[in-house]
Amino acid sequence: MKRLILFLLLFGTSACLLAQTSGYIRKGSSYKSGYVYPQSAVRSFNTCKFSLTKTSEVITYTPDQILAYGYGKYTYVSLKIKSGNDSVNMFFEAIVQGDNPVYFLNETSGKHFYIVNTKKELVELVKKDGEYKHQLAAYYSSPTTIVPGIHAFFNKQGIIKTVKILKESTLANIYNATEAIPPEQKHLSIKQKKWLLMKKPVASVSLQSGVTFQRLPLDLQAGLPEDWNAFKASSLTYSLAVDLPIIKFWPVTYHQEIYFNKFVTDYRQGSDPPEYQLIQDFSVISLPAMLRYTVGRKKITGFFNAGFQLDIVLNKDNVGWLKLVSNNNSVYEAMAIEYRSYSKFQPGITAGFGITYKLNKKFAVNSEFRFCSLFNVLPDKSGAESQITLKAGITYTIFKKGK
Repeated sequence: MKRLILFLLLFGTSACLLAQTSGYIRKGSSYKSGYVYPQSAVRSFNTCKFSLTKTSEVITYTPDQILAYGYGKYTYVSLKIKSGNDSVNMFFEAIVQGDNPVYFLNETSGKHFYIVNTKKELVELVKKDGEYKHQLAAYYSSPTTIVPGIHAFFNKQGIIKTVKILKESTLANIYNATEAIPPEQKHLSIKQKKWLLMKKPVASVSLQSGVTFQRLPLDLQAGLPEDWNAFKASSLTYSLAVDLPIIKFWPVTYHQEIYFNKFVTDYRQGSDPPEYQLIQDFSVISLPAMLRYTVGRKKITGFFNAGFQLDIVLNKDNVGWLKLVSNNNSVYEAMAIEYRSYSKFQPGITAGFGITYKLNKKFAVNSEFRFCSLFNVLPDKSGAESQITLKAGITYTIFKKGK
């Protein structure tokens, strides 16, 4: 029997340890971080079990002792509610936070939702016939015309979604109240008007560096290795780019870039001196002009871009090969190196994608993958040169002053 009791005690203790999660409690204006022990749906609104460390004593707090507690995505606030002829403090879950909070309370009598009026009093949302939608619409100063279009359940997720719709419609209503609205913009959607109200940059400048891999097909003279008909090279890449918005309502920008590559190769085959040698010394400035579409508006965003690219060759006689032959006395005689020059201007198409991580309002770091295909790179030669570029860098965003 003693062993059984000991086992049950150990099991209960380990279960409690497994259940704890990092969180905090609030007393007055101060916060204490530690570990909260999640409880059943009803108990969590009456008590909070908390310990400073995983092994320290677990203390049970009531709504009269602390102002709030939280863990993960959950926040509970101590508020007063009428109970018969008396008033008691309970923990309410804040399902919508900010200046206009909405609270949830789960009692043995059922589930309740509350808003806070201008007098800082709790007002319960009425479920009957969707009355809660009209209450929330009035609370968020939203037009009542939007209420019939809200199809949300009377539960936590439904009310959160309803509040989000009403907030967006309030922004749209504020925008419509502005006298400077052009008549042709009256038909804009709520999402477009919300985007229009946001403070957007007038330009952004990016500095990047990375590596570019080149694949160039060649028609080589007879007798040279067949695998040299298409060879690869790599170059360090340095680029400067600017993004300019071209559409008012959506995050589409014109992306103009300039970057520099210098491909140097020296492929050899055979003994020393090599029997064959393929040589390239090629400097080029690339000018991609693209449209960029950015997805997301938080810390991490993604982008896709596509457009045209023009490469400008900076040097002549930039690719060639030699072949060494020997006479009967085993003396090597070098054939003259045959050079070809890249075309001065090489048009092509380019596309890519990448991600950006915002460090603060103005600075962000980015990384990008880019593919390009260039045409007519060598005189009298069909086929295309392909380039793959991997880059990373930093972006500086410019905002309009006084806005």
